[in-house]
Amino acid sequence: MSLSNAEPVGEVALPLSFDALAISREGAPVSLQRRTVASLAPDEILVRVDFASINKMDPLMAKRNLFQLPSPYVLGFDFSGVIVKRGSEGGPGLRVGDPVLGSIGGGCFAEYVVVKSHPDKIVPRGRVPAAEACTFGIAFLTAYESLFLSGDIPRHRGEWIYIAGAGGGLGHFAVQMAAIHGLKVIGSAGKPGTIDLLGRLGVDRIIDYSKQDVVEEILKLTEGRGVDLVYDSTNSPSSYLQSSAVIASGGEYIRLGTSAQLKQFGSPDLSSAVEARGGRMVIGDLGRYGTDPAYQNPQARASVIRGLEQAVRWTEEGKLKAQITTVVPFDPASLQEAFEAFVRGEINVGKVVVRCSA
Repeated sequence: MSLSNAEPVGEVALPLSFDALAISREGAPVSLQRRTVASLAPDEILVRVDFASINKMDPLMAKRNLFQLPSPYVLGFDFSGVIVKRGSEGGPGLRVGDPVLGSIGGGCFAEYVVVKSHPDKIVPRGRVPAAEACTFGIAFLTAYESLFLSGDIPRHRGEWIYIAGAGGGLGHFAVQMAAIHGLKVIGSAGKPGTIDLLGRLGVDRIIDYSKQDVVEEILKLTEGRGVDLVYDSTNSPSSYLQSSAVIASGGEYIRLGTSAQLKQFGSPDLSSAVEARGGRMVIGDLGRYGTDPAYQNPQARASVIRGLEQAVRWTEEGKLKAQITTVVPFDPASLQEAFEAFVRGEINVGKVVVRCSA
């Protein structure tokens, strides 16, 4: 099954009716819904969705509508596709027929999606295959924001980094970013498929946490010193306990989750444990670029754009490869099954994508 770019398309006429995979109410199974785009606002762009990425938040929001999207709601926050219609002011430099990728506030599990033409929402995808391009929203950008905007990964060249959850959608991007910048990578995993993926990515030291003690293995490898950089994006209390115990003095510990978020999900805030080892706690948070007024400015927007553009460049240069392990067909039962398998931890290896119309 080919995951390459689909053939270009011409401009479509409005009104346009299309299928979407929707949630009628919290906890309801995915169902097929017919939707219509009657017209576009001047700053809107209509994209035919080729692929959309499943992220951890999708199956969670199918059970609980955390963003209070109006029901019935369509999930999917990352897309790749082709522009098929522009509003009168829709996107300087973007034309009908251009292949693009982007990240928006939902609606991507559909044959078409309407996107505001802000450049931090939609960018050209160049020569990147459509299936890979749809993964550069939440997963790649979260790792990019944590390691480059909140943290400072380039200054750790030649040093050890420990990446918890290294074989997941976000983690496997972090592994590759670390390798691009010359770090030595320790990755942990507990399933054969994930361990195999880390091997294919060339991780320097793989720890099977189902059989090995993570803390013991890392301290033994580093002769008791610990690692200079930790990245823990798991939101797992047990993982946080392990990773906070292996940071070296003077090192940088980057985690996802503000103190309020940790409290909400019952995870410990181990800032004091990191500081006791002489490390510095850094909080990665892609979400603040959409919710915190301090990050809603041209400079912050530009940093997000650079992340999406960097993903395209690295992929075209052969330095980055989105590892797609599951392609879900465009039908309600298949997406529902994928959500349930995701929650059970059965397909959380690399990236899982939905083929929408390619």
